[in-house]
Amino acid sequence: MLGTIDIDVGDSHASPDVQWNHHWLDGEVTVLSMSRQGTDYLLRVPDYADFLVQVQPCRVVVSAYGSPDSTTLEHLLLDQILPRLLAQCGELVVHASALAIDGRHALFLGPSGWGKSTLAALLQRNGHGVLSDDCVQLMMTGTRLHAVPTYPSLRLNADSLDAVFANTADTTPVASYSEKHRLAVAPQRLPATSVAVDVLYVLGDPAFCGDSIFITSLSPTEVCMALIQHSFRLDLGDRAATVAQLARCSEIARVTPAFRLDYPRDFARHDQLTRTICSHIVALPARA
Repeated sequence: MLGTIDIDVGDSHASPDVQWNHHWLDGEVTVLSMSRQGTDYLLRVPDYADFLVQVQPCRVVVSAYGSPDSTTLEHLLLDQILPRLLAQCGELVVHASALAIDGRHALFLGPSGWGKSTLAALLQRNGHGVLSDDCVQLMMTGTRLHAVPTYPSLRLNADSLDAVFANTADTTPVASYSEKHRLAVAPQRLPATSVAVDVLYVLGDPAFCGDSIFITSLSPTEVCMALIQHSFRLDLGDRAATVAQLARCSEIARVTPAFRLDYPRDFARHDQLTRTICSHIVALPARA
């Protein structure tokens, strides 16, 4: 479990000739870099902060550049650093939204920018519960997949906010470098520990979705690969962690119904989309 987070505003204590082991990119732009520092890890968000991550015992030391706002640091910690620390500690953490829909629990997997938050907002607007927006911890309990709910809020771009929640002013910026705004959802009673997952949906690439709404079954191999693709990782060179991740994803894929969800990103089709998803979930066979 996480011990402490120390925040230091000022110059990073990292060596100027640090050797990077991995870079995470958004297009051609580096958004996060990782360097192994003995048994610790240095994570750098260019222009914002360095995070020295210690796994045993769990501790994060933040060296922020200049005077970043607390919202930006909170976002980086919650959505980038801590999920990777959990992953390095052996947990499976994925890019997914989690929702309670008509008495069942569904996960929607996909990378940032593919519409998970907008889809969650549409379902929430129709009375369904948001358990998590973009990051979910998964675990097997017996033969069932369980998800640990996180903070129930939505992060949306301006066009999605206008389309789903017109005239909503109660939002806060996600981070100083992002155009997204965070929208608090209606208070609800979150489960104390975890919820049993009834179905997984893997979002199709918006660039190749076509003009129709399709929900198609996925094979266990396809589900396993999707879980790996959308998982948070810290040390990609850690062979033991990679083997453990593959085993965990394979087990989930064998026992959890999963489907590919393709749909046009067309605000005029949103009502049809939510009806299609809800009808599909309700029609699934009940699970023990």
